[in-house]
Amino acid sequence: METDYTVFVVDDDNTTRLLLESMLRTKHAVEAFDSAESCLARLTHKQPNLFLLDVGLPGMDGYDLCRNIKSLPEMNIPVVFISGHDDLDAVMAGYDAGGEDYIVKPFNITALSRKIENLRRIEQDKKALLTQVKDSDELATLVLANLDEYAILIKFLRSLNECADIKEIVEAILRSLDAFHLDGAVQIRLRNFEKTFSKTGENWPLEISVINHIRTMDRIFEFRTHCALNFEHITILVTNMPVADADLCGRIRDHLAIAAETVDAKLMALQTSADNASMREDIRNLLQAIGQTVESYSRKYDDARYRGSIFTTRIHDDLLAAFAYLGLSSRSEEEILGMVKDHSNKLIDIYDIAGESQATLGELSQKLARILTATENSTTPQINVESGH
Repeated sequence: METDYTVFVVDDDNTTRLLLESMLRTKHAVEAFDSAESCLARLTHKQPNLFLLDVGLPGMDGYDLCRNIKSLPEMNIPVVFISGHDDLDAVMAGYDAGGEDYIVKPFNITALSRKIENLRRIEQDKKALLTQVKDSDELATLVLANLDEYAILIKFLRSLNECADIKEIVEAILRSLDAFHLDGAVQIRLRNFEKTFSKTGENWPLEISVINHIRTMDRIFEFRTHCALNFEHITILVTNMPVADADLCGRIRDHLAIAAETVDAKLMALQTSADNASMREDIRNLLQAIGQTVESYSRKYDDARYRGSIFTTRIHDDLLAAFAYLGLSSRSEEEILGMVKDHSNKLIDIYDIAGESQATLGELSQKLARILTATENSTTPQINVESGH
């Protein structure tokens, strides 16, 4: 029996009282009353956790008793009506009086037990909530502190979105560290770019040495008042973490982890942007080279065709001149000239690949031009990596 949970039963029917007492005593402390007046008198000495009220009581009825209970100072105790009236007016009267539930006789004992258990759990939840409310001053202070810290983080994230180069990103990080009252350094690492920054300047040997030593350690590395947050493209080193206040230290560490991870993603986008820009420049150079090659090849081919034609004509003339001394018949001369001309044309055709080569190079140029157009239309931000120098 849970003696810490008490139920007051108010019913003028002796059988109902006995039934409810018998049912409830197995789990809860129970006190039964046959009138509203006797219940109110008991309230001056004892307050229950739950009221089970009959509506049709002699003298003051259950509705009036509920109103009296609810009007008492700090008497926020649930009331369940048990009545033989099941019409809508009776139910609404119970809710208007302040009751939490309305059960019609004859009632189901299992259902009533379940309702009481639910109300008991609700009361426990309320007590837990009251315990939290008692610490509201401390909680409010903590919430305000968190709001200030979140404001710093949100301001940093907004400014990061507007940063156009490495220098602006670093300045935003150092401003945020200063807002958290922290000292430290930041190392940025991109392809062909690595630099360490702090309020005192750039690339201080001691800061570089410390960061290079710890940047391969855990994602979050802590040593005394030092804390480092390591990501692929950035390490943030803080030298004066507020370790005396564990809660504050933990919150700041979490905020810095979010900031560092966001910067790392931004830097990855910068590297991709720089790689795309380099690729576009390579494609432009290649397109220009292909165009020049096609043009040069076309000129050389036309020149070779021209010289080939002249050479073939000379062979033809030389043969005609030779025929005058050889004494060949006209038919033999024509056969020899035809054979020479035919083989000369076949020889030229073997090397005549200019049209095919130009078509192949043209297709390659078109593909490269499409790739260049696609990369130029990319939404990846163009950021000058060299601005950090």
